[in-house]
Amino acid sequence: MVLAQKDLALLLAHAKTKRQRRFVSAVIAAQVVERPLIPDVRFDLNAMSDANALLEFRFDVAGVQQLGFLLGLPAVVITTARNRVLRDEAICILLSRMAFPTRLFDMARTFGRSRPVLCDVFLHVLNEIYDRWNHLLYFNYKLLQRNCTLANQD
Repeated sequence: MVLAQKDLALLLAHAKTKRQRRFVSAVIAAQVVERPLIPDVRFDLNAMSDANALLEFRFDVAGVQQLGFLLGLPAVVITTARNRVLRDEAICILLSRMAFPTRLFDMARTFGRSRPVLCDVFLHVLNEIYDRWNHLLYFNYKLLQRNCTLANQD
């Protein structure tokens, strides 16, 4: 017999002894169903051969896994829109998008996710890597500003 949450709350209100209240509280706690961290895995990097991984991501399978770990990405990447993907899939989305200018529609077939989710994951991983490692990047702002002013004069 399964009791609804409101029925258990009524039982808790009618519990007379401390032992009864603890028992009903334990039943309530045991009935809470937590949302799974990853609903389903749609992309399996380990099922891909090294040759295909090199063509798609410019890294072999072990290299992709090591890159995600060394860049400091969490095991489960959760975007601000609450899209959840595994680290390997997130780094593959980033590498696939950066290795060759593919459309999100084509990537949706590979990764089994919608175009908005792919875009969200790509931007989230890109921003997370930039926020973590931007102090090591060199960008010559003076050169850019000079080239922009020259381009605007033409």
